[in-house]
Amino acid sequence: MVEEKVEPREFNWRQLFPWTELFQGFRIALDLNKLLLAAAGIVVMAIGWWVLANVFYYPKPIFKDYSRVSDESPEERNNRAWADYKRDLAKWTLMHKAAGPGPTEIPIEDLADSYDEYVELSEGKGTPEQRAQLAKEHFLPGGTLRTLPWNEDRGPNPFLLVTGKSGVPWEAGHFWDWLLTRELPVLIEPLYKLLQPVGYFIDPRSGALGKLYFLLVLIWTAATWALFGGAITRIAAVQIARQEKIGMREALRYTLARYLHYLSAPIFPLIFVAVLLIIMIVFGLFGMIPILGDIFVYGIFWPIIVLLGLGMAVALIGLVGWPMMSATISTEGTDSWEAVSRSYSYVFQAPWHFAWYCLVALGYGAVVVFFVGFVGSLTVDLAKWGVRQTPFVTTKTVNRDPVFLFVYAPKSFGWRQLLLREAFNSAGTPLVSSNGEINDTAYDQFLKEMSWWNKAGAVLVSGFWLNLIFLMIVGFGYSYFWSSSTIIYMLMRRKVDDADLDEVYMEEDDQLEPPTYTAPSASAPAPAGAPSNMVEAPSLRVPPAPAPQPAATGAGSGDSGPSPSGLTPSAPPSTSDGNAPSNPTGNP
Repeated sequence: MVEEKVEPREFNWRQLFPWTELFQGFRIALDLNKLLLAAAGIVVMAIGWWVLANVFYYPKPIFKDYSRVSDESPEERNNRAWADYKRDLAKWTLMHKAAGPGPTEIPIEDLADSYDEYVELSEGKGTPEQRAQLAKEHFLPGGTLRTLPWNEDRGPNPFLLVTGKSGVPWEAGHFWDWLLTRELPVLIEPLYKLLQPVGYFIDPRSGALGKLYFLLVLIWTAATWALFGGAITRIAAVQIARQEKIGMREALRYTLARYLHYLSAPIFPLIFVAVLLIIMIVFGLFGMIPILGDIFVYGIFWPIIVLLGLGMAVALIGLVGWPMMSATISTEGTDSWEAVSRSYSYVFQAPWHFAWYCLVALGYGAVVVFFVGFVGSLTVDLAKWGVRQTPFVTTKTVNRDPVFLFVYAPKSFGWRQLLLREAFNSAGTPLVSSNGEINDTAYDQFLKEMSWWNKAGAVLVSGFWLNLIFLMIVGFGYSYFWSSSTIIYMLMRRKVDDADLDEVYMEEDDQLEPPTYTAPSASAPAPAGAPSNMVEAPSLRVPPAPAPQPAATGAGSGDSGPSPSGLTPSAPPSTSDGNAPSNPTGNP
């Protein structure tokens, strides 16, 4: 007996360490279709935010408008007016941080805690220490939900950071500070921008108008990424499972056909939170009843309110799996309810696996996103450097230094500081100061010295081409976010549901119907060997004996006449050689 040869099983890293699939994120995210979808999503979301901010933003309240005439004493009247003013000022402060046109300074006296302190600060009184402390707090940032993507603060420029020219050193803990406060929010920017209006919404300072504004911002964000994020995850799902690429048009068609599912999936948990909130408000209404509310509603039924709060917490925490909802619909071709149930079940059934996959994706993503930002910054800087090497371009007689082309370069990622390092105004003042910041006075003077054709060229170069390139670079972070979320979904599906990574829903699979057979016509017998659609069950009845046949009139005639009951007679049995036996008598 020949001994069979047994080959050793090939070592499979994919089975042993499935999380290594996350290292495909860079290759999958670096795709032109995904970058264009991400860039379009960024612009659409920003435009919607800008419109909503302009609609809902209102000017800062003024304390003088709160003076009133009443029967109260002057002290009581002033204290009540001050309390109303501080409450409205807190609402405006939150609104300005989200929808304001930009950073602003508020008067020091507005930071007072009482009316008497307000009067003292208004009159220039107060200790120097007190005024110095308040001076640090009267600068108010603004426009976190209004600033366009080209002007958002995303930290220092990667190229300047590596070369040590950004003014932000990395030694003595500065690296980790930069990584956690600058790079991480950029990496998870889609999730951060979805949860940011949620944080504003539940802030105690947000009034009715503010809650409506933040709710609309949330809906617009979810609606934007339901389309563009869904298309990115669809392309990524097919690419991961089948190693195939589908086009942008096909991905958008797939997403639009299921758009309501993509949109409603992250809304379901928020509706659940809203229902719990209404129930708690009802408890609060009954709690306003003296004695009954204190003892019975709050005192006895308080555990129920705590359970409702726990339900809110679970629903909001589970929203970290929002990207997996889109990945579920893109991979399985299912509806929003299954997307929500899978997302929450994966997060809470295997939380440590989910946390590990997210940590790997974030760590690897921080490297690749920084690398793409570094390469993009180096590319545009080398492009500027190359044209500046033209002979005589920087001489005083010609004065055609192309550095003026970058005066409208994006502020985000420090691109404007990067590209204006060699720019000086007519007085010889550099546009970028030694600390790496733009000198606003020198910058404004430089703009005034530019001719209209200089500004036209700067608009085309900086306002269009550089902004487009910048959107592609920022869009890589979004593309990586959705692509890695799709990989995480497939890994979690493998862990919880034991499904292979190469399983993905394809629409053409539904169009492949099994072949059907046409039943033979009643007027003609079916050909021998042809399949039939229906087989009758065998009958237990014994057929009646055939009637005796008359003798044939002609010898050798093989015609036996019509068969009884209209049945076709069976063919004569064949011999072993396959031929019919001879009939010398001619009888049937």
